[in-house]
Amino acid sequence: TKTIFTDDEIKTVLDNKNTPWVDSILFLLYTGVRISEMINIKISDIDIDADIPTFTCGVKTAAGKNRVIPIHSAILPVVKSRMEQSKNGYLFEDGENSLPLYPNKYRKLWAVLMKQFGMDHNPHECRHTFRSYLDSADANKVCIDRLMGHSSQGVGERVYTHKSIEELKATIELISY
Repeated sequence: TKTIFTDDEIKTVLDNKNTPWVDSILFLLYTGVRISEMINIKISDIDIDADIPTFTCGVKTAAGKNRVIPIHSAILPVVKSRMEQSKNGYLFEDGENSLPLYPNKYRKLWAVLMKQFGMDHNPHECRHTFRSYLDSADANKVCIDRLMGHSSQGVGERVYTHKSIEELKATIELISY
């Protein structure tokens, strides 16, 4: 069973944001992306200079592929720093050889951080946390679905409801860990 990060656990992560790889936890918590999506983000997928900085990512479903996600103001410095450090064109690279980061390697890095912080979470629980916090903030359900790459329930929401990048940005900014 999946459990979301508690406020205290998020505070621990935020208090240790200068620890290597903690920025990846923050990225997952503030974007709601899957780890496979995170590790495949290329610098060319990021529009950092737009009025609303965004990145494009996605896997798995038609609703999830090529979705544009606004970058939360709290992780904009993380994204900029990672972009500057990139040697091979990926946002998150294996520090040992600057190659793309593979899921198994990331899970090992994750396990070290969880042990260090005395937590028992897997990376996917960041998605659960993201959605739960947005739901608790009464965020628009269609916006949440668009951000997460899910299809909305009804035909009306799925087919006829369009959301602007401004609406998605306002939704993502409702997260205030």
